[in-house]
Amino acid sequence: MTDAGVQTAPGAEAGVPLSRREFLNYLWGASMAVFLAGAGGVTLWFALPRFREGEFGGVFTLPIANLPPPDSPPADFPEGRFWLVNIGDITVQDERQPADYPLEPGVKAIYKVCVHLGCLYKWVPTNDRFECPCHGSKYLKSGSRIDGPARRNLDMFFIEVLDAAGNVLSRTEPRLGSQEGSSVVIPPEAVSLRIDTGRRVSGASNSKPGGGI
Repeated sequence: MTDAGVQTAPGAEAGVPLSRREFLNYLWGASMAVFLAGAGGVTLWFALPRFREGEFGGVFTLPIANLPPPDSPPADFPEGRFWLVNIGDITVQDERQPADYPLEPGVKAIYKVCVHLGCLYKWVPTNDRFECPCHGSKYLKSGSRIDGPARRNLDMFFIEVLDAAGNVLSRTEPRLGSQEGSSVVIPPEAVSLRIDTGRRVSGASNSKPGGGI
C-alpha cells in the first residue's frame, strides 16, 4: 500500500515509490513526446496544399458551358486572375499574329498580369486585343505580344480537359521549339476544364516589333 500523493512508475509494483530521478526522466520523456508531436504537426501543415480549390493559386474546375465560343471575346475570371480564350479558325488566320508563333485551335487560360512590369492589362473590344494601360504593351487574344515595351508573350496557366468520369482527355503541352504552352483541344465528350493557377507557363521571348525574336 502506498502513501497518499506518492506517484509510482507505470508498470511498477505497488508500494514502490517513484524516485526523484525516475520522476524527472518520465517528465523529460513526456516533454519530448509533446515536442515531437508538435513538430510533426507543423511539418504536416507545411506539406499540405496552401490554396483551396476556387481561389487564386489553386485549381478552378469549370463546366464546358463556361467556355466562350470560338473567336469570341475572352471570358474574364477575376477570382483566378485569368482570361479564358477559345481560339478558332478566324483567330488562327488573324494577319496580326506573328509568324514566329503559329496558332492551333483550342483553349488557353492567360494570366492577367502584363509581363513587362506586372500591371493588369485590359481587353479592348474596339481593337480586338489586350492593352496595358501602364506602359502601352499590346497583345493579341492568343497572348502574343505585338507592340510596346514587353519582351515576351503573355504567361498562361496549365489546363486539363476532363470527361464525365474525371479522365483527362487533353492538357496543356509544350509546343515544339517553344517554351510556350499549346492551345488545348476540346474533344466532344469533354464536360469540364481544370485550370491550375499554381502552374504557370512562361510566354516565349518576343522582343521584335510585330512579333519574332
